[in-house]
Amino acid sequence: MKKLKCKILGHTLTKTSKEHEMVKEYKCTRCGKEFTKNGYGKLVILDSYWKENNENLRAFYTV
Repeated sequence: MKKLKCKILGHTLTKTSKEHEMVKEYKCTRCGKEFTKNGYGKLVILDSYWKENNENLRAFYTV
């Protein structure tokens, strides 16, 4: 039922990354899916590729 609500009404996203970080990550409060923004600013599903990419970007920005 939760996934159906997201299909009809859209995801309700909350920010899960820290305020000052360049890398933005979000989580849907209804279905629990995680999202991030790609290089063009479009939301994409946070899979293993994007998790690794975000960790590399965090390491680069903290140095």
